[in-house]
Amino acid sequence: MTSLWKNLLIGGFLAAFVILLGAFNATKPRILVLHSGARDSAWAQQMDRGMRDALALNRRPLSVEWHYLDIDSPAAQGRVGEVKAGAHRTIARFNPDLVIAVDDEANSLVAREYVGRTRPRILYVSLNRPPAEFGYVGAANVSGIAERLPLAAIRDAIGDLYPGRLPAVAVIGIDSETGRAEMAQAKAFDWAPLQLAETALVSDSHQWTDCVSRTGPGNILLVLGTRDLPGAHDGAVSAAGINRWTEENSPVLPIGTQVNFVEGGGALSFSPPPDDSGGKAIELALDWLDARDTPGAPKPLVSDHFEVAVRRSALSKRGVVLPPIYIEAARENGTLFK
Repeated sequence: MTSLWKNLLIGGFLAAFVILLGAFNATKPRILVLHSGARDSAWAQQMDRGMRDALALNRRPLSVEWHYLDIDSPAAQGRVGEVKAGAHRTIARFNPDLVIAVDDEANSLVAREYVGRTRPRILYVSLNRPPAEFGYVGAANVSGIAERLPLAAIRDAIGDLYPGRLPAVAVIGIDSETGRAEMAQAKAFDWAPLQLAETALVSDSHQWTDCVSRTGPGNILLVLGTRDLPGAHDGAVSAAGINRWTEENSPVLPIGTQVNFVEGGGALSFSPPPDDSGGKAIELALDWLDARDTPGAPKPLVSDHFEVAVRRSALSKRGVVLPPIYIEAARENGTLFK
């Protein structure tokens, strides 16, 4: 009899433990990170690194899950409906308290459809189009971080690189939602005393190489964010391949606006910092979930931060001398390459 009661008592404790553990897990706040790009893209990896660093400092129990739309791949362009449906299924299954939607595509295709709902809350990150275009302004369940390309820093750097000259700025990018938003920023920016030259948004590698090759002499080529592009014979050219080819074949100095440009072989880039944006997104998400600083949604932000990346050998081949302040900024950031 004593043994029976002992077994019943142990069974009761185990059952209570399982019930309490289930209740604990069920009540933990849930955050879904919804990326526009692929898991292995340089941008997503660095954004995730910033998020994970911020999460490592958090002591509150959380459930965090990542979902990658991979909408940037050439193969994804023909299955947008499938990509959207997959994201909505993930949201329905995970039932997040808050969705961190990264880049314009994730917001346009998925996150904007939850505007005005009580659940989930939407926190946009790295948004290049104005939030109003997504219906976000005034929505109680939406906040986030809009992104501004560091065009003023690029304009000033061109002046430092070519004192006494006023080269025109040609711009090339990808014909995608993010690319169109970035191009709109470049066209709206006041480049004075420089001038804006030809601009192009392309959809395949042949168009890219053709536009780069035709860049006028004496210009600077501003390279907006790249991605894998369709190539010949149903193949694809990787973003790294596009960046490397551009640096090796552009008749003028190309300057990138994304972290992967110099990593892929480019000489110089001024990029919004994805790890910083990722960390700040987690901070805002935790603030919103806990009402730590203010009740309700945190105030929307616009990020003007940027980081410098330099590849010395590529600059040397072009005979370009970069002022030491840029070299030291890249060294401090860990983005100074040989």
